[in-house]
Amino acid sequence: MVGDSLDALFDEYFKDSTDDEKREIKKKYGVERAVREAPARIRWVCIDLLKHYREHIQPNGFKAMIVVGSRHAATVFKKTLDDLGAPPSEVVISGNHNDPAYLAQYTDKTRQKQVIQNFTKPLGADKEKNDPTAFLIVKDMLLTGFDAPIAQVMYIDRSLKDHTLMQAIARVNRTYKGKQAGFVVDYYGLSDHLTEALELFSSDDVEGTYHSLKDEIPKLKATHTRVASLFSGVKGEDIDDYVLFLKDEDIRQQFELAFKRFAKQMDVILPDVAAKPYIPDLKRWGKIQNAARNRYRDPGLNISDAGEKVRKLVDEHIISTGVDPKIPPVDLMAANFKESVEQIKSPESRASEIESAIKHHITVNLEEDPEYYKSLSLRLRDIIEKNAGKWDQQLELLLEMVSSIESEHKQAADDLGLSETEFAFYNILMAEVTLHAGEDAVSESVHDEIKTTSQDLVGMFDEATQIVDFFNKPDEIKRMKKAVKRAILDCSFGDKAIVSVVQDRFMELAKTKFA
Repeated sequence: MVGDSLDALFDEYFKDSTDDEKREIKKKYGVERAVREAPARIRWVCIDLLKHYREHIQPNGFKAMIVVGSRHAATVFKKTLDDLGAPPSEVVISGNHNDPAYLAQYTDKTRQKQVIQNFTKPLGADKEKNDPTAFLIVKDMLLTGFDAPIAQVMYIDRSLKDHTLMQAIARVNRTYKGKQAGFVVDYYGLSDHLTEALELFSSDDVEGTYHSLKDEIPKLKATHTRVASLFSGVKGEDIDDYVLFLKDEDIRQQFELAFKRFAKQMDVILPDVAAKPYIPDLKRWGKIQNAARNRYRDPGLNISDAGEKVRKLVDEHIISTGVDPKIPPVDLMAANFKESVEQIKSPESRASEIESAIKHHITVNLEEDPEYYKSLSLRLRDIIEKNAGKWDQQLELLLEMVSSIESEHKQAADDLGLSETEFAFYNILMAEVTLHAGEDAVSESVHDEIKTTSQDLVGMFDEATQIVDFFNKPDEIKRMKKAVKRAILDCSFGDKAIVSVVQDRFMELAKTKFA
């Protein structure tokens, strides 16, 4: 803004003032400052930055700094934001002895310390953990040395040069969970100053320091291409075709990494129109990711760190197709599990769903009886390998396994006259004895010893763990391990080679059963 254009803007902003008032304003502030700090201009700046903040920054829970040209301007920005119904803002400015009240209210050091401390907290209503302040308005203070990773954007409406400009920009480049980049929105015209500031540093120091939105578009295209190329071999168009393609864990990890990068880049661009062509694929791939997460019980498949804008788009699309992304997959033991499986289209997909549900069930319950659930895992693998490609046959065998999986454990324990807890210890001891002997089976007398020893030791564990905080008391654990050692060495199969293994495995199982 120079020459005639400044005078024209001055006359426009102060058209309601008298000639005497205009002369006084020019005398006090000068034409350029008067124009820049005119309430009408600041109002338009605030309207624009509010739109940017609400669309780009607020959805992901981040905050903003506003850098202005004078202490007076800071108060005008504050009042204007309040009048526009903006999220809460605070002013932090230095003070002088003779400051008028409208300035002095923002210069108290005790108050400033509290404001600054609160600003570093996440947005929210919880007064202990959060703070609702969205904007921190400053002139010179906090431009260097201030560390608030929650700040993602700086709106600049004043001249900054050299190191001060670089230091100011660095305020929004601090890393924070879910923060893909820091943003600077320039209302002053700092491009020349930025070029001069960057020239003070070596090319290695400044490479990659700042990018415009245009710089991000090629990155978006590249991340999109990676996901699309991964699915290039999928023949069908149904979501389930893609989910089956992701059955292999290595391929799932490749998809997860590629899709997360794409989603994060979309979050940087949105809601700019440049992102529009990619939104359909974002939604589709998001639905595929959700379906694969449920099918394979894979919690790693998520875009929780991609940003609220992206998550909202994906979730709304999934919900529109009749699926709630927050509802977990139906558990194997749920009464409606088989009914939910019947709703899946192809036999291959139904078999895949049951296989994944059984694997998840085994993983969740493994610590309850390691040897029993290990045997289930081997049984499942045998069904899958022997019936690969025979989906109807595989489906039938898997359904039979599901039907018996809940009752088998209790029935096996009952047949031996053991409780399910005793059965878990029995299984460990039996596994270690047969492994050490190099045999698949034991004699009847050894079997009886294993059974009796397991029952006796469970009784000892039950009594010992009545002691408060038993598993955090080394002396008590040592005493119990000695009891295990004596019990094993008193048996005909007793051998020091299996004592330490059984001790450790029994203690781990006891933590699950008795802690």
